[in-house]
Amino acid sequence: AEFPRLCESLVAQGKRVIVAGLDLNFRGEPFGPMPMLLALADEVVKLSAVCTVCGAPATRSQRLVDGKPATAGPEILLGGLESYEPRCRDHCLAP
Repeated sequence: AEFPRLCESLVAQGKRVIVAGLDLNFRGEPFGPMPMLLALADEVVKLSAVCTVCGAPATRSQRLVDGKPATAGPEILLGGLESYEPRCRDHCLAP
């Protein structure tokens, strides 16, 4: 919880803190410090991408391995469009 403490410290010093990040990992579980940051925030603006399957708002990240949905593996795997794509709840194949 080091990052949330840093954010709180900066706010206490009168700084404006803006944080962006994923709230869920590819398994659909709370990701990293985001649950704590969301709880501490004075304001939350939740954005979404567009589901690559149906065009609906995408609130999930689908991990891909060889172009197919993956449901296992380490929580963090660096990659871009070849490794992840935005999906809606209905089209995300979580483990």
